[in-house]
Amino acid sequence: MATTSQGYKVNKQPIAQSFFIDEVAGIYVTKVDLYFAEKDASFPVSLQIRPMVNGYPSSSEIVPGSQVVLSGASVNTSADATSATTFQFDEPIFLKGLTDYSIVLHADSVNYEVYIAQLNDFLLNSTEKRINRQPVLGSLFYSQNSSTFTPAQNQDLTFKLYQAKFRYTSGEVVLHNAAVPKQLLVTDPLTTVASSSTVTVAHYNHGLQIGETVNISGVDSAGVGGISYSSLVGDRTVVAVDYTGYTFAADSAADSDVIGGGSNILATKNIPFSVLYPNVSYLQPSGTVLAYAAKGTTGKSYAGSETAFQKANDYAIIGANKNNEADNIYLVANATSETSELGAGVKSLDIKVGFSTIDSNVSPMLDMQRTSASLINYVIDRQDSAASSGFNVPLNFVSETLPTGGSSATKHITRAITLVEDSVGIKVIFAANRPSASDFELYYRVASGDEILSDKNWVLATEETSNPTDERRTTLREYRYLIGGQAGNLPAFTQMQFKIVFRSTNTARVPYIKDLRVIALGV
Repeated sequence: MATTSQGYKVNKQPIAQSFFIDEVAGIYVTKVDLYFAEKDASFPVSLQIRPMVNGYPSSSEIVPGSQVVLSGASVNTSADATSATTFQFDEPIFLKGLTDYSIVLHADSVNYEVYIAQLNDFLLNSTEKRINRQPVLGSLFYSQNSSTFTPAQNQDLTFKLYQAKFRYTSGEVVLHNAAVPKQLLVTDPLTTVASSSTVTVAHYNHGLQIGETVNISGVDSAGVGGISYSSLVGDRTVVAVDYTGYTFAADSAADSDVIGGGSNILATKNIPFSVLYPNVSYLQPSGTVLAYAAKGTTGKSYAGSETAFQKANDYAIIGANKNNEADNIYLVANATSETSELGAGVKSLDIKVGFSTIDSNVSPMLDMQRTSASLINYVIDRQDSAASSGFNVPLNFVSETLPTGGSSATKHITRAITLVEDSVGIKVIFAANRPSASDFELYYRVASGDEILSDKNWVLATEETSNPTDERRTTLREYRYLIGGQAGNLPAFTQMQFKIVFRSTNTARVPYIKDLRVIALGV
């Protein structure tokens, strides 16, 4: 703080006071006190902290979060510089160690006057005591155009700078998921069948479990398929699920086959995931450490045998700003399911952040306005037409051998390939990673002459190789298929197309392929 000797009119152009941070690791400042002799009741006054550039206050850069604007009514004045005006920052502002900064004061008024100190001047209201030293390593700067500053080496602004001090060397905070909002469904997501009370809801990747309650709103007032509005909205119990949606039983049967419901239907959902990406914005000064860990709630794979809504007992270490892949499926449940399945006040996902420091001047800091979590889910299943171990039955099973409409959740279909000459066999080669819970199937179809390839059924190919499974995601093995055998016993064809269906009983453990190569074999 500079001792006061006189006042200075702010006069519509900023003034600045430089200062030096002599702590090696830096400091956090919480507020600044200034001393005013006059003010303007109609115009505000603003304070900023700017870095120094080549010995002068920056003309454009402001330390983030350091701008504070006060109305004239919030400014205190006095005739003897005894009444402070506090500019309180919304959050502690980190200033780097061994670095020069400046306090910049600006007002669009000629009526604001602040106290400053002039070296060798008498103290305010004194004729005996003089200012004989500068208490801070800095000086006052004047500006005529808001960007160019001129130093006054023997003058200083009268101010107090408040620094945060940290009492403990370590601590932690636990962050919880926010409430999961309802999702707006596609237009006309409800399907009814005549004489049945079962309603099918198109709701992709909803994350809901059989027996869970879903809340539906926004259905057209006329209802759907003869089922009244009141029988379709409100809390409904999920009866069957797949990746496309779910079914529930209405209070009455439909009188017709209808797809409808309107364009304003909202439904509760869960968020399934097996990859957690914490988006963290933070400050980590020298000598400080941030550590992250997470505790989640289990989900259930479509073809899996897991038990959903089991909250983990212990935290698992994770990394910030990176993908953290789990070995099992998890979910963030909607508020109703959290209360009914986990208990009142218990959230689905907890992320614990540990803070530690060896210097009481600094601490690591999270920016909560820019901290979130991205949840990534693989949509995959392992279908069959009837219930059996290791398979799931979709809402509407369609075999992958049919020309169109196979119901498996995950597949890759190549473009149709036209050959110049007839072929009688095909060799397919690709590299793949296949965890133990997963597999894939290769289908093909061929056509010749004027045949329409898209009308042909798909045929399941037999793998020529016999590779083991691999849990390590970076391990790739070569898979080969010889369609038509060594002799090439396929009917001659000039068109071909391929489909790879990916399957898994654990949504978190999925196969992937690369380097797909296809060779058509001639006569």
